Amino acid sequence: MPVPVVAIQLEFPARPPDVQQVLDACNAGAGPGACVVAADPNADAARYLAYVSWLDEGRQHALVEVGPPEAVRGSFEFRRLRFSERDQPQERWEAIGLTVATLAGAGPESSVPSDVPAPPNGAAASDRALETPPVAAPERRPWRAGVSGRVASGFRSGVSAGLGASLAYELPGLPVFPALFAGWRTATDEGITGQWWEVGVGLGAGTALGPVRLSLSGLVVGQLLDASATQEGSNDSGSSSTSGVMLGLELAWPYRGPVGVTLGGHFLQLARATQISSEGAVVLETSRSNFGASLGLEGRF
Repeated sequence: MPVPVVAIQLEFPARPPDVQQVLDACNAGAGPGACVVAADPNADAARYLAYVSWLDEGRQHALVEVGPPEAVRGSFEFRRLRFSERDQPQERWEAIGLTVATLAGAGPESSVPSDVPAPPNGAAASDRALETPPVAAPERRPWRAGVSGRVASGFRSGVSAGLGASLAYELPGLPVFPALFAGWRTATDEGITGQWWEVGVGLGAGTALGPVRLSLSGLVVGQLLDASATQEGSNDSGSSSTSGVMLGLELAWPYRGPVGVTLGGHFLQLARATQISSEGAVVLETSRSNFGASLGLEGRF
């Protein structure tokens, strides 16, 4: 492992995913392996020590202090970050990590040039850091629209394949999001072709695991099944509708940025099974329980 540039001390309890977001953002600005937590075994070799603290209970104002370990903390360079209620938690952690990298002088810009003269009143260098522009939170893209290829249960023993589309909106300051879903799939068994049309609405919740977003959602779904058969030169068709609930699990990578890859799975429980009859006899039956998987792309805006 390379020698770290900065060791970060979070002066408040933080969940492991939040700590990882700070480290990922810091490493993005300072280079891979440049940032570690203060408890890391390699932290003693770091050239800089960073203290991160919240200045209010609402976590809208953060203080980031960075300086060499041998220096007095009061002489550290520092930045105060101010967030709005619209900023998502992960966006705040990213801004903190990027600020640490910037103040350590390892990011794209240094916080204060070393040759800036001291103010006439003798203020410390840490006071001059307040005059530099604050690091803005990453651009927020609350809308997510996705398209995917789907495979799922078909008739009683078959498999169906089709397409799906989704739309979600991340609520400001909350880990939950409303979601819409629409899908189509088809399967053929024993000369009968079925087409399933599904539409759902519900809520989901997500969290970041490093560069990956993990989301769990629950939706109320309406389903329309169109079935058609051709036997001995005669055509027959019919349709049936029902409702149900769907539970979905999805991974998206990367979880930030304008575009991401999604991998998902779902379980759909319908209110009733659908029987398909021909000349008064049941020839096929769909199951009330449906399992499926998807692979697709999502855009954020």
